This record gives sequence, C-alpha cells and structure tokens, in this order.
Amino acid sequence: MRQVIDFLISLPKKHPEQKHVYLSGNHDLAFSAFVGVLPKPSDDSEFKKGWKKYEHNEEREGWFNGDGYESMHLQRRRWAGDIKDRFNFAKVLVKAVPDDHKKFLADMVWIHEADDVAIETKDGIKHCKLIAVHAGLEKGKNVEEQLKRLKAKDTGVSKVEALSGRKNVWDIPQELIEKPTIIVSGHHGKLQIDGLRLIIDEGGGLPNNPVAAVVLPSKKIVSDTDNVVKEL
Repeated sequence: MRQVIDFLISLPKKHPEQKHVYLSGNHDLAFSAFVGVLPKPSDDSEFKKGWKKYEHNEEREGWFNGDGYESMHLQRRRWAGDIKDRFNFAKVLVKAVPDDHKKFLADMVWIHEADDVAIETKDGIKHCKLIAVHAGLEKGKNVEEQLKRLKAKDTGVSKVEALSGRKNVWDIPQELIEKPTIIVSGHHGKLQIDGLRLIIDEGGGLPNNPVAAVVLPSKKIVSDTDNVVKEL
C-alpha cells in the first residue's frame, strides 16, 4: 500500500499538465478513520451518534472498546476491533503512516463531477454530465441530497452507501436517466458497461486479476496486462 500511495502522490509533479482526482472508496474511508484523519460530522455531532444503527453488529464484528473508543468513528472501531491484546500494534501502525500519506487520505474526495463529457452511444457521440463515485448512487433517494452529503464528506453517516453499497447503488437513479448522466464506479468486482452506467472493477482487489480503466469517449477498456506500446 505504501508504494501505491507514493506513486499516486508523485503523479502531479511528474505530469503537471494532467488533472488528477483521487476518489475515496469504502476501504480508504475506513483507513482514514483508523489513522484519525476524517473530518468531524457537518452538524458538529459526535461520531458515536452514528453507532446506534449498527450496534447489533458490535459483538459479531468485535468493535474496539479500549481507550479513546468514545470519540471514534464507527469504521475506526471496526478496523481496530477484536485486537484487545494487539492494540499497541494498532497504535504503532497509526504512527508508522507517513504524514504525507495521512494528508493524501484526508484530501481524497467522495465524489467527482464533470460537465460536457463525450461518450459513444448507440445513437452516436453524446455529451453528458459525468459522476464518478466509488460504488454508485442510491435509487429512490433524492440525488441532490446524496450529492450534497458526498461533496461535504459528511462523516455523520457511519456507513456511506455511495461508497459501500451493492444492489442499492448498482443502477442509475431515475432522475439521472431522465437527464442523461454517466455514472462511473468501481467497488463491485465486475467489469460492466451498460449504456451510461460504467462499472470498472475487473481486479476486484484480487492479486491475480488485472487492474482496468475505461477511456472516453470510446469506452475502450485498458488493463495493466495489455501491451499498450505494441497496440500503439
């Protein structure tokens, strides 16, 4: 992981002509909580306010209950949990994370929007708004309210569905179908392109699977196993 973050941090200096957006996923959120770099909830409430909805999972998941747990975000308690005799190791791990890595985690966005993005469709090239979010947006819930919370990185929510949901964030919300919007995600361990819904997660976090990216407007898939130089 250290090498991955070092590589990402180095990109703006190596390629200043490019724009780099670092999008948080559910694991990035959890690790940010673990090292203590999540912002406070937007309503100035305590993190523990968000525990209640998931308290039935506390024993099964082994949430951390040691020193300082009262002020921890749920994801930090989960990551540090079930290690009562190893919490000193967890403290050492937090201290071992370099400051520039903590800043990188703290600066990651939960959502990215872009206007006038070209994409190939069955009707030719279209120009649409694009929303990139780790898992997707929930159907049946107000899209503007979801976007508002994601832009604000509202940590008052203990489980951010847009970063960790599954079936509930797979499809494009109806209001974004009516106003054609590209939604790009990873998270799901699949590679699927269905109209304007792009799920690009061929790797699925598994070491033997390729890492994939999508190129617009063509929707061409590029994997780290491709011989790109030969193709060019």
